Amino acid sequence: MPDIEVEGHGQRMPAYLATPDDQPRAGGVVLIHEIFGLNKSMRATADRFAEAGFLTICPDLTWRQGNAEELEPGSEQALEEGRRRMAQLNDDQMLDDIKAAVLHLRETEQCNGRVATVGYCMGGRLAWLMGCRGDTQANVAYYGTRIEQHLRECNKLSRPFMMHIGEKDPYIPAETRELIKERLCPVAGMSFHTYPDVGHGFARPGATGAEAQAAELANRRTVDFLNLNLR
Repeated sequence: MPDIEVEGHGQRMPAYLATPDDQPRAGGVVLIHEIFGLNKSMRATADRFAEAGFLTICPDLTWRQGNAEELEPGSEQALEEGRRRMAQLNDDQMLDDIKAAVLHLRETEQCNGRVATVGYCMGGRLAWLMGCRGDTQANVAYYGTRIEQHLRECNKLSRPFMMHIGEKDPYIPAETRELIKERLCPVAGMSFHTYPDVGHGFARPGATGAEAQAAELANRRTVDFLNLNLR
């Protein structure tokens, strides 16, 4: 079960908080989950960021739908249910919730006031939109979907941004990757990384083979990027 609640708009949103050991003033990370919501995979990811020294929170962006059963990736049933839940939400609602989580971290005594977002799949798109519309110090997107629909906002990007995409991702085909790269690589503070032989979701906990190798490299790049921008 989520161990904290984040206040926002007069309501309380469940979230998972992972705290680094022996670090009195840490940079903050808001993890933005995939369409599957806050689950075991995202808690494990939050714990990994905390082990790297970041105060990390993962809000449950599906909270408006009540206490629904947690979903884990890996089955067509979970995929369809995740899509159904996301269809009931919109980006503006979720961005408001993410901004509430950012504010929550900044007001936490252990946070040094510098906060980034790191998003996966759908969450990667929201991390991109936070880079364009929010006030975080940095933002990271792992295989963010439908970012190409928001490329016109790149002129609003004023903070460092990092993107990770697998070259075999069916949701981000080669022509979409090239479009994103063409539009975003000239933008100041933009880092764009692709990974051969892996598809969507390669950075989920428990990955093996080429996915595990790509995840290790992407995660190392992300931690270095966050250390640069959140210390």
